[in-house]
Amino acid sequence: MAEIVLAYSASHAPMMSANPESAPPAMRERFFAALDLVRDRVTESGAQAVVLMSGEHFTNFFLDNLPQLSVGVGETHLGPVEKWLGIPRTIVPGHPGLADAVLGGTIERGFQPSISSRLTVDHGFMTVYHALSPAMDLPLVPIVMNCTTPPLMTLRQAYDFGAAVGEAIRAYDGLERVALMGAGGLSHFVGEPRVGDIDEDFDLWFLRQLELGCPPELLDISNEELAIGGNGTGEVRAWAACAGAMQGSRTTALDYEPIGEWINGMGVVLHEPAGNQADPAPTSIFVP
Repeated sequence: MAEIVLAYSASHAPMMSANPESAPPAMRERFFAALDLVRDRVTESGAQAVVLMSGEHFTNFFLDNLPQLSVGVGETHLGPVEKWLGIPRTIVPGHPGLADAVLGGTIERGFQPSISSRLTVDHGFMTVYHALSPAMDLPLVPIVMNCTTPPLMTLRQAYDFGAAVGEAIRAYDGLERVALMGAGGLSHFVGEPRVGDIDEDFDLWFLRQLELGCPPELLDISNEELAIGGNGTGEVRAWAACAGAMQGSRTTALDYEPIGEWINGMGVVLHEPAGNQADPAPTSIFVP
């Protein structure tokens, strides 16, 4: 059976790849240092594939056909679509066996993701995937989540979906070591006069709730309340899903940077399963 050797969530702002130098140097360096840490940990773990959950940006779906969830089961995935992203367009390898296991396993557990054999991976996937696998050769199973277009799953439903994803991965006998990732957010506004506004209080509260194991105060927040922090903030559903898959793990908020130049609250959270924890533990941003 497969083991989830490591999981993490990270923000996926396009500017982190398109124009990273636009951010204040200290903020940029801390954020990329956190991504480097998790990349090194994934490499050391010997992960054979990564399952990556991220939001939909009307790249694959639109209002005429917008599933809440979709699993990419193709042998390959084309991306990114954005020519200006600073990441070369390439054919990313998939892992159909693992993807089929995730699709079937989540259906068995009460969810109904759609299936896509030709999923295109845009900046929501490629910014963070490229940081994890610069050669873009680590097999990828993308899961698209509707995070911004009502009607929407709640955070609790996203968390429960992530738990189903985790169980499905662990039941798969075609691989031994799998990494898991959630991407999106944190607080930000898109296509509105408030573009560039960042809700630092919400972001820090959210990250701390992840460290605390996602208590009801987090999972029971309403979709309306979640949207107060920005119409793009709903992408934290992917972070909740990742946390749901890693219940009982040691969770550490590695970094948080409110980078206005990237119009995003930028963060990285690491989930370490029992038996695969670094010693000493990584330092949390909440440790004085």
